[in-house]
Amino acid sequence: MLALALALSYTKILGVEKRSILAFVMVSALILTVIFTSGISLALRNKPSPSIKNEELIGYLILISILSLIVGLINCLLLLVYSHLKSPIPMPLYIVCFIYSVLACVNLGFQDALIASGSLKIATIFDLVTIIIQIFALVFFVDIAKTSLIVSVFVSFIFSYSLISFATGSIFLNGFPAHKTSIKDGIQTILVQSKNQHMFGIANGLVDRVDRFLIGLILPIAFLAKYALLSSIISFARFLPDSIVKMSLLKHHKGGSASSISYTSLGKIFVLLAAITSVGLAQAFIYFTFGSNWQLPIFVALLLVVQEILRGNYQLKATKLIAMGGRAVMSKLSGRLIVLSVLLIASATHLFGVWGAPLAMVITYLVLTFSVEKELQKYNNAC
Repeated sequence: MLALALALSYTKILGVEKRSILAFVMVSALILTVIFTSGISLALRNKPSPSIKNEELIGYLILISILSLIVGLINCLLLLVYSHLKSPIPMPLYIVCFIYSVLACVNLGFQDALIASGSLKIATIFDLVTIIIQIFALVFFVDIAKTSLIVSVFVSFIFSYSLISFATGSIFLNGFPAHKTSIKDGIQTILVQSKNQHMFGIANGLVDRVDRFLIGLILPIAFLAKYALLSSIISFARFLPDSIVKMSLLKHHKGGSASSISYTSLGKIFVLLAAITSVGLAQAFIYFTFGSNWQLPIFVALLLVVQEILRGNYQLKATKLIAMGGRAVMSKLSGRLIVLSVLLIASATHLFGVWGAPLAMVITYLVLTFSVEKELQKYNNAC
């Protein structure tokens, strides 16, 4: 909730054009982070905490730090492309983009390390503190008004990420001592184990964000800010299908049958009611808070809600397939999900405009859900 409030506040401050630039940098930084680090993050998180060696943990932190520099460099190149396609970007923003992208990658990777090491409470506290620091830092930097508004927003994120990343790194360096000679072996171990995890990580992190990235490149600059605002508000309602997935998975881990991983009738009703309510509330909120010039057609909101419902249903069935032993099959389907979503979003957005992106994701989830159901049927027939 705090993160959503923060996003709404700097959206109101920046206006359409600057908010679009901010959204593009943030989304591309996150996509690059997912592409480069998701495999090693999953490899670490999927191991039981007691089995993680100190040299593996420190090696992971070193890998994240190196990959974050690559993420920062590539994101600056993407911003250069965006500048040529849309609007000239001043040089200070490239510097801020690099620092932000590096620290955002480091922060996310270090948070995963905390979770993997069993420090879930510390990770939760740090996550909350990060947002609180961003809120106070944003108020401070905007009030002094010695930098542009968009730079002030970036600096508030950079300030929070640097503090939390330093605190997290200090915890690991002091609490998990490792010999320099063994760290190299830890790095190699993490890299080897990440090969079978990479596609899962990319699919889970990329598909939810690639629509904004492609809209930023294909459509006029104002559309990205409006789409980011609407999708942020509507995606807040995804907690219900996400909670159902997590509760079903928890039952399975406690010994329940994989066949029990499904929506109840009451769950389906709640999801439908939440979907209808979220469309009306999102459109009304944007109109009264930001004005009619920030609104997109209601069909875009409806498609985004349908996309969220189908996404939750797909993840539920995918979880069920993995629980029944179909990890290798899901890896292949994850590859199809990535390719199909990117191709359809790019094509549909070019042909139909802003509502082509959610329409493409609706089609993608329908196709992939059908594929997962076919695989589930095979496993059911084999039992």
